[in-house]
Amino acid sequence: MTELEERLSRELKELSERAQPGSIRPLREPQVRRRPRAVRWLAPVAAVAAVLGVIAGVSVIGRPGGGGVRPSVPQEQGPMPRYYVTVWQTYAGSGNGHVIPTYAVVHDSATGAALASVRVPTLTDSQGGTQGPSITAAGDDRTFVIMEQSDVPRINVFYRLRVAANGRSAKLSKLPVSVPAYLALTDVALSPDGTRLAMDVQHCNDKTESCPYTGIRVVTIATSAVSSWTTRANGAPFNVSWVGNERVAFEWQAGGRTPPAGQQTGYRLLTLTGAGRDLMASRAVGSPPARPDGSVPAALVTADGKVVVTSAGSNVIELSARTGQPLRVLYTATGGGSGCEVLSLAPSGIHVLVSCPAFGRVDGDRFTPLRAFPSPSSSGISGQQAATW
Repeated sequence: MTELEERLSRELKELSERAQPGSIRPLREPQVRRRPRAVRWLAPVAAVAAVLGVIAGVSVIGRPGGGGVRPSVPQEQGPMPRYYVTVWQTYAGSGNGHVIPTYAVVHDSATGAALASVRVPTLTDSQGGTQGPSITAAGDDRTFVIMEQSDVPRINVFYRLRVAANGRSAKLSKLPVSVPAYLALTDVALSPDGTRLAMDVQHCNDKTESCPYTGIRVVTIATSAVSSWTTRANGAPFNVSWVGNERVAFEWQAGGRTPPAGQQTGYRLLTLTGAGRDLMASRAVGSPPARPDGSVPAALVTADGKVVVTSAGSNVIELSARTGQPLRVLYTATGGGSGCEVLSLAPSGIHVLVSCPAFGRVDGDRFTPLRAFPSPSSSGISGQQAATW
C-alpha cells in the first residue's frame, strides 16, 4: 500500500468515526419520498469539505501528468448503453384539484436527445398525494420497470417499459407483481436478464418504531414465486441493486447506538445461490465513509463484484469491494452545489449516470452533461424524478 493510500484510508476512517451516536436517526418505517432519490441523505457542508480535503490527493486516471492511486482491479471500458430512461412527475394547478401527471422519456445516451415519451398512470393515495416514482433497468438496454407507490392505503404497482430497437417508441404494460400491504418497500431493482425483481422490505410496528421483520425479497416475474432473505437484527436494507444475475448488493443501515460486530452500517453483497435465508450472512463490501447522520451515499457494484462506484462530496469514486481501499477518482464536480450521487451503472465497463448536481454520464474519467428533467415553470413544480440505463 502506498503512503497516499494509507493516508486516504486513515482519514476516511477518522471522518466516519466523527458521527455522534446521538445524531444517528432511529430506525423507522420509510417516510413518503417528497424529493428526488438522487439527493437523499445529503451531507452537511462541513462533512463534504472534510472528505474533499482527503480526496484531493488522488489524481484522476487518464489526466495528463496524473500520478495518483491506480486501480488494482482494471476495469475494461465496455460499451455504453444506447438509451437511458427518465421518469418524472409535474405538479400542475393547486389545491385539491391539482393534477400529477407522470411521464417516462427515452433518451439517446450519446446526445441526451429525447426519442420517445410514454404517459404512466399516477398512483395517488387517499389524501391525493403520491410517492416518487422509481425506475430500474435490465441488461438488454430495452427493458425497464417503473414502480409507483401510494402511502394510504399502501399499494405498489409495477409497469414494464419495452423500448423499440431504434428507441423511437416504447410500450408500457402492468406486471402481475404484488407486495403484501403490511410490508414497507423503498427500492426495487430488475435483474440483468430481466426475469426477477429484488426489493428491500420491512414489516414495522408504527407504535414501537421497531421492525420485527426486514429483508430482501426476490420475485420471479413470470411465476410470481418469492424468495426472501430476512433478519431480526436491528436495522434495515436500502438501495438494493444487482451484481450479475445471482448476487444482490444493498446498503445495510444499522439501528441503535452501538451495532454488534458485523452489523454496522455499510454495503453488503448477498449471494442468492447460497444456503439458508439469513440476510446477515451476506458479505460486507467496500463502503463509502458514513455521513454524520450515520448514513452512507448511494453505491453500485460492478458486475464482477470487484469494484464499488460511489461518491464522496463532489467526487465520483471507485473503491475496492474486497478491501474498501480507494482506487481512483472518476470525476470531480466544480462550481459548488450539493455534491454527487451515483444513479445507475452500465452492465459493463465504467459508465455511470450521476447527479453532481447537474445530471450527466461519467465514462471512465470523462463527464458529459445530459438532458434529464423539465425545468420548473410558472404552471407547475417539477419534482419526484428518477433515471436509469
